[in-house]
Amino acid sequence: MPTLLDKFSKFAAAHGIYGSAFIVGGTVRDLVLHKEIRDVDIAVQGDAVGLAREFAHNAGATFVLLDETFGISRIVSSDTYLDICTMRGDSITDDLGDRDLTINAMAIPLSAFVKQHSSAGGPKSRETIIDPFDGLGDIERRVIRMVSQENLACDPLRLLRVYRFASTLGFSIDEATTAAVHSLHELISYSAPERVSEELRHIFGNSASAATFKDMQSSGLLLSLFPELTDNSVQAWQDVWSAYENAEYILAHLNNCFAGKSGPVAEYFETTYRSECLKLSLLLRKPGEAEQAASRLRLSGKESEFIRMLFAYYEILSSLDSAKRSVVIGLLRELGDNVYSVLLFILARSKSFDQADMPKLSLAREIIAIYQDEYLPRMKRLPLISGHDLIMEFGLSPSPYFKYILSAVELLALEGTINSREEALKAAGDMIHKKGGMR
Repeated sequence: MPTLLDKFSKFAAAHGIYGSAFIVGGTVRDLVLHKEIRDVDIAVQGDAVGLAREFAHNAGATFVLLDETFGISRIVSSDTYLDICTMRGDSITDDLGDRDLTINAMAIPLSAFVKQHSSAGGPKSRETIIDPFDGLGDIERRVIRMVSQENLACDPLRLLRVYRFASTLGFSIDEATTAAVHSLHELISYSAPERVSEELRHIFGNSASAATFKDMQSSGLLLSLFPELTDNSVQAWQDVWSAYENAEYILAHLNNCFAGKSGPVAEYFETTYRSECLKLSLLLRKPGEAEQAASRLRLSGKESEFIRMLFAYYEILSSLDSAKRSVVIGLLRELGDNVYSVLLFILARSKSFDQADMPKLSLAREIIAIYQDEYLPRMKRLPLISGHDLIMEFGLSPSPYFKYILSAVELLALEGTINSREEALKAAGDMIHKKGGMR
């Protein structure tokens, strides 16, 4: 049992709410699905925000107000947290009836939850689960089903959550829920951009999200989220899905595509915003449209810059016919390990992509080999000389010219043209004399 929940249980008992507090929503769903529970959602009657503030103070934890209107607070301690919310309506059944999906409309009395989790082996029975909308049945059937269409309309973000849970759980969406999304999809524009972005990240994070976005296209929700796609032709949509599916294939089969070199590539994509932004850029194929969407979704500066980088270097790298060392090294100086994303972006958008035999794949492999086997080892030896060397060896005075010489010497070292301090000094001297002698 999480330590924070243990503390809250004692706090609730001391404040006389132990018998009227409930574990709700995603916590119960994950419990039924046998997923690891690291955070817990709790519904209480009355002033949940005030209660949460007092508990955070008593527990030495951090209080975060998530939603003042609905009385939702987060208590954070170490790597766990509790979300404490005000129970809607007069009973837990009323509260569950106001939720989005049946699989999220279940509850367990706090006392029963604590009792079950304090014993070895976790919960022994589902008898304590309050389930007025047959969420348990939908989990067994692997179906996403709304509690009501009215609930979706009241909070349009729930339209997107339908697909988020279908994607992350691998469930299908029932016909009535799909029809409701189709009739309400335009309402998604009223949802806060930050909340929309968070749900999209969950979908992009799924290794097989192409099918989810195709379903969103069919319901109209995708166009309401990304009006930039409205004028797409049939061929444009085919190109979008081809590129998107290529990217997901490559990400899932890095070792097949980059045998012997895939480890660092996989490690690079462990930073999840990279694959998420890559997929977003494949949905929105024009740089202006992708940047516009990033701005509307209020992505971070880092994420927006990453998207701009993808499109800018896509044009440069995709025009290469061969891995000419000087050109490739120059690009690697600018890109660093982001070369992995750009190359994957190029491969995904290649209409003739075939992981077994394709010129662009061969070129990508060669560039990755240059980066890992030549560029990175040489980078570790830098700098071969410094500005102090230019002063002491050549009598130069500090000036912008320093930067030019040091940069040029570094490029020669990265290309493998020079390999030692002595060679670097000679190269610097040749540049200085060629420029017009000592300065």
